[in-house]
Amino acid sequence: MFILKKLITSFLLPPGFIILSLLVFARFTKKRLRLSALILAGLVYLFSIEPTAEFFLKPLEDAYKPPSLSDIRTCDAYVILGSGALENVPDIDGKGVLGSSSLPRVITAYRLYRIYPKPIIISSGRIFNRGLETEIAKRLLVSFGVPGNQIIEETKSVDTFENAQYTKEIANKYRLKKIILITSAFHMKRSYMLFSRHFKEIVPYPTDYQSSRDSYDVLSFLPNTGYLSSVGIAMKEYLGILFYKLQGLRSTSF
Repeated sequence: MFILKKLITSFLLPPGFIILSLLVFARFTKKRLRLSALILAGLVYLFSIEPTAEFFLKPLEDAYKPPSLSDIRTCDAYVILGSGALENVPDIDGKGVLGSSSLPRVITAYRLYRIYPKPIIISSGRIFNRGLETEIAKRLLVSFGVPGNQIIEETKSVDTFENAQYTKEIANKYRLKKIILITSAFHMKRSYMLFSRHFKEIVPYPTDYQSSRDSYDVLSFLPNTGYLSSVGIAMKEYLGILFYKLQGLRSTSF
């Protein structure tokens, strides 16, 4: 009964509904359009199942492993890369909550701070006058007990390229040489490539893993918007890496 319910739900909601609609369209349309509809339905299905999502995500997420605590002990600061926030929604102590990828990054930094207290740099600027993510992240860290004077906000950057550039300016100001770079595992490869242009000593700490790494079951092959989104996230990273390579920003780690 559970599997049947999941199966029905999968094809009543996108992307399953889109696949089903294309199949129905192919059944009743003219022959010259039938093949195109079937191919499109197949592509939508292929890119919305778990094996495809993990095929694209795992090479990115496996590029760097979480370091040992001894590696973290020798660093000067934690650097958190932002990933968006909902600025006007209510929260316990104000307005604004971190996005689904930003929150694990901040939580990871806090947990590491509890082990080895070090300055925390939050790098995330304002895009199109949207709310300032660094303020929300700082408020959360302070509510956890991190002293406000241990948190440094970088608010000028609009992308990962500028995250690295402006974080380096802060590091120079505070004489911070070796950093712990905290971002989502899928985002780490591109981030490390750009930060290594400015920092000689970087300890990557990936978090917010998107691939489950479990064995597949019947649910893995049902179309799901989450898997489709994961493929999109991975493709964005591959395009970003390619773009910066073509621009000559090749890291010494490549």
